[in-house]
Amino acid sequence: MKTSKLLALFTVAAAISFNAQAADRVGDFNLIDNTGKAHQLSKYAFNKAVVIVSQQAGCTANQENIARYKQLRTNFDHRGVSFLMINSSVEDERDDIRAEEAVWNYDFPIMDDDGQLVADALGIDKAGQVVVVDPVRMNVLYRGPMPAQWARHELGTVLEAVLADGADSRQMETVNVDFEAAEGCALEFPMRDRYQAEAPDYETEVAPILIERCVGCHVEGGIGPFAMNSHMMIQGWSPMIKEVLMTKRMPPMQVDPTVRTWINAGNMPVEERQILVHWINAGSPRN
Repeated sequence: MKTSKLLALFTVAAAISFNAQAADRVGDFNLIDNTGKAHQLSKYAFNKAVVIVSQQAGCTANQENIARYKQLRTNFDHRGVSFLMINSSVEDERDDIRAEEAVWNYDFPIMDDDGQLVADALGIDKAGQVVVVDPVRMNVLYRGPMPAQWARHELGTVLEAVLADGADSRQMETVNVDFEAAEGCALEFPMRDRYQAEAPDYETEVAPILIERCVGCHVEGGIGPFAMNSHMMIQGWSPMIKEVLMTKRMPPMQVDPTVRTWINAGNMPVEERQILVHWINAGSPRN
């Protein structure tokens, strides 16, 4: 009986959308929320799923769905599902996120994706979008709207499928449900669009950042695990470079600049992180 029920759930999950495709992957990431707490995706591995809601100050879809977000959480958080919000708006600063929370009482951690790199990795393109991720396999299982009746919608079906006994997200697909951005919910990605059109230049944009922020440790005989002494070496290590940038493990000694500024902090400016990650996403070219 259990087996047949599980198979039925997987069958439904695969068939619910003609947009369905093989599961998209997302790398690990670490973002600070509106209260100053850090959230790293891999540290949610004790959960079966993480639901991430894209948020933006003034987004009507967020404001109108607050009760639905909370109802969804009530139904699933005790079953191994965590709930987060993510703000990837170029217009919103940390204070704007806090002000929006104070007015609307979302009662969810709102992660500050100031470089828009996590939104890009998750495939988020508008506020109001809901993404379901398996934090162990790093598979994106659902990307779409918050429905009025989630139990009768693809969102509910995906959550039930990943929570079923013996479920394995490697056998599931990403379910994409297209919808129009509501008023105040459109997101712009100027840096992504710029560097999708033309990758960052290695000599004039990438190398100067590495020299300034990384080469002090990453030299022959240095404390870094490899020397950044050639394009070939950097290209070979680029997946790891991206991972440590996205999880904020490197550069070392990073502190939350919205709390206090330290003269010896290792924070990398947002634009520099964007340049490096978009260059790596483009294949780390020599140009």
